[in-house]
Amino acid sequence: MSKDQSVLVCGIGEAASATARRLFGEGYAVALHRATPPRDLRRRMCFADAWFDGGAQLDGIEARRADVACEFLVGLQTRNFIPLLRTRLWEVLERWPWDVIVATREDGEPSPISLRDLAGLTIGLGEGFAAGKDCDLVVETDCRDPGAILREGDPPQGRLPRASAAQCFEVLAPRPGLFRAAASIGALVDVGERLGAILDAEILSPVAGRIRGMARKEAAVGQGAPIVEIAAARNARVAGISEENRLVSRGVAFAVEMESEGWAPLSFEKWF
Repeated sequence: MSKDQSVLVCGIGEAASATARRLFGEGYAVALHRATPPRDLRRRMCFADAWFDGGAQLDGIEARRADVACEFLVGLQTRNFIPLLRTRLWEVLERWPWDVIVATREDGEPSPISLRDLAGLTIGLGEGFAAGKDCDLVVETDCRDPGAILREGDPPQGRLPRASAAQCFEVLAPRPGLFRAAASIGALVDVGERLGAILDAEILSPVAGRIRGMARKEAAVGQGAPIVEIAAARNARVAGISEENRLVSRGVAFAVEMESEGWAPLSFEKWF
C-alpha cells in the first residue's frame, strides 16, 4: 500500500492510540475518530485528553482535535499531527475516501455492525470482531499473543488470557457526581491517602502503589464507575505506549503492508 493512502482509526484508547501513532510514524495519512467523550483512566498512555483539551501527545506525536474541515485537511496533508474527528461515523465516512479502517470497541462508543464494506481493508482490534464476517482481519489485543493476526477461518473463541504485567486495583465512585481529584497520575500513594472527593464523599486509597490512571478533574461520573487505577508496583509504567500495545500496533502495521502487497499468509498446517 502506498504511504499516500489514508487510515481511519476508530477509537482513542490505548490500543487505538498506539496503532494510530505507529501508522502515522510509518508515513500513512492517519486520523482518529471518537464521537463520545472517552472514559479512559490511563490518559497519559493514549490520546484521550485531546478530545477535551484540543490536543495531546503520546511518545512525541500529537493528536489534535479537528472540528472544522480545514483542520482535518491540514492534518492529513502536512502530517504534522493526527487529526481527531468527533462527529458521527457516517459523516466521517462521507468526508473522506478511507483506504483502511481500524476499529476498537470502546466503552460508551457505538461501533458499526459491520466494517467490511466501509473501506478497502478493515481491521478489528480485540474481542467483538469476527475475521471474515464483520471485518477483513482481526488483530488480537488482550491475550497471550497480542498483535497476532486472525483471518477468515481462524476461530475467535478459545483465547487464553494474558497474565497482567502489573497488578492493578480500580477505585470505584461511591456515588454519582463530579469527581474532584486531589492527586495526579504517576503519584505514589499509601493506604488511606486522599485521592479526591465526590460531593461530601471522600475517596481514600485502599492500597499502596502508584496511580496509573485517573478520571479527569471535575468529570461527571456515575456510581460504581472506575475513577482511579493504582498499580501495586511503584515503578509501573504510567505514560507512553505499553509493550503489549506496541505489539498490537506492529501487528496492524504488518497486516496493512501484507494485504497491500498481496503476500500469501503462511500456514504451518500444510507442513505436517
